[in-house]
Amino acid sequence: MKSVTGWFTVGGGSGRRMLPALLLLFTLCALRFPAHAASIYPSAGTTSASFLKIGVGARAVAMGGAYAALSDDAYAVYWNPAGLAQPLGTGLAFTHNDYFEGLKQEYFGFTLPGEKIGFLKGSRFEDGGFGLGFNYLSTPSDLERRSGLNEAFGAISPVEGKFGAYDLAFSGAYGFNYSRDLRLGAALKFIRQSIDNDSGNTAALDLGAQYDFAWLDRQFTGGFAVQNLGPGVKFNSRRFDLPLVFRAGLSHRLYERGLLLALDLYKPVDNYPSLALGLEHPLANRLFLRAGYRYRQHGNELGAFSGFSAGLGFAYSQFSFDYAFSPFGDLGVTHRISLAYRFPVPAAAQPVRPEQSVPAADKLEGASLFNYTVSKKALKISPRGIDYAVEAVSEQAAAVRLAFRTRQRGGGDIPVEVLEGALPAGLAAGLPAGYSQVDALQLGAGFGGVSGGLDLNFKFPEEKVKDKKTDLFYRVSGGWRKAELIKGECAAGVCPFSAKAPLSSHYVFAVK
Repeated sequence: MKSVTGWFTVGGGSGRRMLPALLLLFTLCALRFPAHAASIYPSAGTTSASFLKIGVGARAVAMGGAYAALSDDAYAVYWNPAGLAQPLGTGLAFTHNDYFEGLKQEYFGFTLPGEKIGFLKGSRFEDGGFGLGFNYLSTPSDLERRSGLNEAFGAISPVEGKFGAYDLAFSGAYGFNYSRDLRLGAALKFIRQSIDNDSGNTAALDLGAQYDFAWLDRQFTGGFAVQNLGPGVKFNSRRFDLPLVFRAGLSHRLYERGLLLALDLYKPVDNYPSLALGLEHPLANRLFLRAGYRYRQHGNELGAFSGFSAGLGFAYSQFSFDYAFSPFGDLGVTHRISLAYRFPVPAAAQPVRPEQSVPAADKLEGASLFNYTVSKKALKISPRGIDYAVEAVSEQAAAVRLAFRTRQRGGGDIPVEVLEGALPAGLAAGLPAGYSQVDALQLGAGFGGVSGGLDLNFKFPEEKVKDKKTDLFYRVSGGWRKAELIKGECAAGVCPFSAKAPLSSHYVFAVK
């Protein structure tokens, strides 16, 4: 196999945005691991449904499977369901794996925002995402069936026909934002294995978490997942354990729109632990180069080079394409191709400036415009743009703080504008009976790319809310819906409130 090394220059500022030589060094180091005989785990081969350990998605595989903290696409159903809480939108994904010895693997994925699931509206689970996954591994139907009845007499049994085998898993998963920085998720899957005329079924559960945190003035994401919790597959009268897997990972971007590093520790119940390192470098926001290496304690079973992987990705508009290859020693090289499509969000659902989207009859009366001091942190970059954690603060407004996640195609400032005033009569009439408004908000600039909900903090004079029932409502089609509101301890004549609510054009703080 020939290898070609290329040099690429990325436009921008300082010339440091060349494809780091780290990628080349990374590849050379992988080739220099000693090729000693690897130790075999004592209980290797004792579990069923081993296909559940074959990675899906070309991006994840190209990065060595270091994906517990990175999962932010339809393949989060497989790697870490907590990743579905990220702003994925409605989308489809497909991966074909041309495995060795004629084995073929197909994976189909689907994602849907939680806000589009009716029974979740108004609950804390609305700020999340739903995913479906279908994982299918098959062999060619040309395996020879021989009964072995004649072998006792020294003759080889004649071929009595041919058969095939397949494994499949169908998963339904949900991830949600437990807090601004913590995402949780779970996946329930149905598993079936079939060989010739025998088959076995079972169910299993995956659990996952992702956490964004700052350390040494840098932003990191940690991830943890437990996969294949279940009773095992039963063939005839015997049950075989599932390959229980533990994953823990960490990801960090060296600089905004720069090299992404991911590290995973991977421990299946039937093998030694492995450490995976993955790299991804973006070129011109559309092309992504990737490499990875996975090293198993006591050596990789198929040789040192079998831990290496590499690939590339390309994104354009709503489409993305990814490719990965990984060698398997004497078994050959595997190739994975992934395609994904994100359905466009209807323009009417995109919050834009009030003068462009809000009818004059719905604009606040006597409104004051507040400009907020905005700080943002880049969380991660993907083919779909850059995700930021944004915090906007204004001591002059009643809504003193707003925090949210947003996605942008490029950098630049995020101007946050909020109007505060009184609801017009038409909107006020839709409030639940007995409520009167204290303050109303109308979002202005800065909220066009927001996905998920808002964290809001308010401060009101104590005399306006003392001994009264307080609630925050957000506008929905045809009326208002109550948000989660928590009252703090009043001090110096001021009462603080915190709330978490889905994105909406209007909010009203009301008392009863």
